[in-house]
Amino acid sequence: MVNLLNPELRVRDLRKLVEPHLHEVDWDCGVDDTSEWVIASFEDSVHKQKLITWLKSKSVSDTFEIIITDKAWSNLRYLSWSKLLSELEYYLDQESILIIASDRTWVMEYAPQQIVRFGQWVKVT
Repeated sequence: MVNLLNPELRVRDLRKLVEPHLHEVDWDCGVDDTSEWVIASFEDSVHKQKLITWLKSKSVSDTFEIIITDKAWSNLRYLSWSKLLSELEYYLDQESILIIASDRTWVMEYAPQQIVRFGQWVKVT
């Protein structure tokens, strides 16, 4: 199992452990079977609740550690799943980001068009 929280890993090491393997991700269905993308809009409570319900359906432990990075890997942030869920509007803003499980079992991608998708690596090496 990969441990992306290892303090000896540099940013470029993390990137090499994640980016080349993104093609191996099996993306989950969104809120219906027509797309893997889910609307990540906070303009009204209905959209926000659908997003939160969908994310909670992933059964990630509240204390699970995650890594958030922009697509250039220039801004790494480490936090818990519960912190992400409690501050979604802050993290899902206008910047494309990847949210990666600290054990590299799953990944979430946010695009600035206010869409997000969640997938799991087919094989973890």
